Amino acid sequence: MMNQTTHEEKINRLEFLKKLGLSGASLMAVYCGVTMSSCKNESVTPATNTGTTVTYDLNTYPALKTIGGYYVDTARNIVIAHTSDDRYVTVTLICTHEGQKQIRYSGTKFSCTAHGATFDNTGKALTVASAALTTYPTTLTGTVLSVIV
Repeated sequence: MMNQTTHEEKINRLEFLKKLGLSGASLMAVYCGVTMSSCKNESVTPATNTGTTVTYDLNTYPALKTIGGYYVDTARNIVIAHTSDDRYVTVTLICTHEGQKQIRYSGTKFSCTAHGATFDNTGKALTVASAALTTYPTTLTGTVLSVIV
């Protein structure tokens, strides 16, 4: 009975789309063009290291106080992660797989939310992407993180 209902629903949907005069290709184009950010390649490249030091006070960015916490700085296209007791790692926000600004930190690794690429705590590619993430020197002095971008 369930298969019959599913079959009837598919027929009804197909008939509905035919009545609208939309083909599958045109629907996909509209869907990708309007609603799916992962269908778009932003063609963004990581900034080259300019030697500029940017500072982040941990009191202003409380997520960075906790191991596994991270902060995404979209203005500089970087992700700062607290990976272990006194270790912070900063990588580019831009995935090496398709150049999208989708890198996040999961508490144990970096990953791209667009296509599932994963990277270890040093930025080395683990899955999907073939190239490592760009990393930036990061140091902690007291409660202030310094990142050279």
